[in-house]
Amino acid sequence: MEFPELNSFYFSSAILISATLFTITWFLDAITHANLAESEITRRELQTHRILIVTSGLMEVSLLLMFWFRWEILPIFIAAFITRTAHEFIDEMSWHSKRCSFYETILHLIMWLTVLSKTFLLFIWGFFSHFEGLNELPFIYYIWAVSIVVIMAIVSWKEWNQKTLD
Repeated sequence: MEFPELNSFYFSSAILISATLFTITWFLDAITHANLAESEITRRELQTHRILIVTSGLMEVSLLLMFWFRWEILPIFIAAFITRTAHEFIDEMSWHSKRCSFYETILHLIMWLTVLSKTFLLFIWGFFSHFEGLNELPFIYYIWAVSIVVIMAIVSWKEWNQKTLD
C-alpha cells in the first residue's frame, strides 16, 4: 500500500503552514483562557484541556514513529486521535459553547481546521510513504518545524499550569 508519488515538498509545506496557523491561534486562545481563568475556568475544564494536551502529544509522537513503524503504531495513533477528538468535542460542548465570544469561536474554528489538516497530512505522508523525501527538504524547514514544536511546548506548559476558579 505505497503511494510512490507523494510530494514531500508539498506535504511538508502544507504541514508547516497548518501547524503555524494552529500554533498562532492556539497561542491567542491561551491568552483568552488566561484572561478567563480567574472568573470562569473550572478544574474540570482544565482537566479536559490537560487530556487534550496529553493525547495530542501521544498522537504527534505516534505520527513521527510512522517513519519507522507504520502498522505497529497505527492502533496507538487511531486511539489517540479518537480520544483527542472526543475530548475536543467535550471541551467545546461543555464549556466553550456556553461562554465563548465570536472571537474565541473563530479561533476555535481555525484551530480545528488547521490541526485536523496537519494531522491528516502527516498521517498520509507518514503512513503511506514513511515520510519519503523528509531528508531532502530545505534546512529552513527543519528550523521552522523545531520552532513550532518549541512554541507548542511553551503554550502547552502554560495551559497545563493554568489557575482555575475552584
